[in-house]
Amino acid sequence: MTTFEHPPKANFDGARDFIFWPSDKLITDPSQCQMMYEQGLAGSFKDPDATEAFENLIVGSGGNLDGQSVAEQNGLAGAGEGRLVIPFVFVLQLLPGCWPGAAQQRGDCVSHNTKNAALVTMCCDIVSGQPDAVTGKLEGLPEIDPVGITQGALSSEANYWYRGYSGDGWSCEASATVAIQKSALWPRRNYPELGIDLTRYSGSLAGKYGRSAPPAAITTFGQQHLIRTSTRINSFADLRDCLANGYGVSTCGGEGWSNQRNEDGVSKRSGRWAHAMAIIGVDDRQIIKDKYGEPLVLILNSWGKWNTGGRRILGTEIDIPEGSFWTTWSSVKARSMLAFSGANGWPAKKLPELQLIVG
Repeated sequence: MTTFEHPPKANFDGARDFIFWPSDKLITDPSQCQMMYEQGLAGSFKDPDATEAFENLIVGSGGNLDGQSVAEQNGLAGAGEGRLVIPFVFVLQLLPGCWPGAAQQRGDCVSHNTKNAALVTMCCDIVSGQPDAVTGKLEGLPEIDPVGITQGALSSEANYWYRGYSGDGWSCEASATVAIQKSALWPRRNYPELGIDLTRYSGSLAGKYGRSAPPAAITTFGQQHLIRTSTRINSFADLRDCLANGYGVSTCGGEGWSNQRNEDGVSKRSGRWAHAMAIIGVDDRQIIKDKYGEPLVLILNSWGKWNTGGRRILGTEIDIPEGSFWTTWSSVKARSMLAFSGANGWPAKKLPELQLIVG
């Protein structure tokens, strides 16, 4: 029986009705994820009310919704031009084995995508060595259970609890609003003082709250682990330069892809998914544009090891993470994309290790 209580305002493709996720069944086999999305079940959707609330929050707090302006005003513009930009290497450097993480068990892809994008920003903040503008302290890794690292390092459940209804599916903007105001960067570990163990991802636990808000103690703790602000990505240059400075990006849309990668890790468009994922790299090198006709974008899914094929980045000895795939910019440019800032906002970050790795 479906108990979705906040119907989405619009599908991404506009060509069919949503099929709501069953409320009485969790996904037990990761291979079912792709099948369920291709059947039309909606993990992500457009919500004009949530979009308006997100935009009001950013502007009202002194932020900037225009990614190009953010890049130009903070010295980010042009940082990734002509380069292989792969900030995911810093995530795996600090947290080996954290990706692909646990496969989602319900229609909570938006919260997985938010925490994966936020993890990119957090890890790049750490390796940049820039002190917090308020405290003057250098960012360090939070306490994460070793098992929790293999489950994705950060909790997706703690963000999903604030969707406001009992059914599944959400919008990228709504999740980002929660990440800025209420709950975002919970490390995966046990919290006995709160009566919650987030060491392992749990679809059941993700659905524990929704219609009913979490207790005040959980909200108070969550507000200590927030994203500072966000901006919209409106072009490849916006995407490239935010990632080149270590700012993770979430994306929602209706496009699907093959579960087979070619020798370079590239997957072709296939089917339709009302789905959210994270963007963890781009490749703007001329060798790539000569071969594929345009730059490539690296997407991390939330379905565990759902795809197969090549993972080696062309011309390097670096493998993309399990569960990820490259696709062309033209295949993703219509999607909604949000970049997440660091603790200090949008400073141009020095990431020397990345320069050394990609030459």
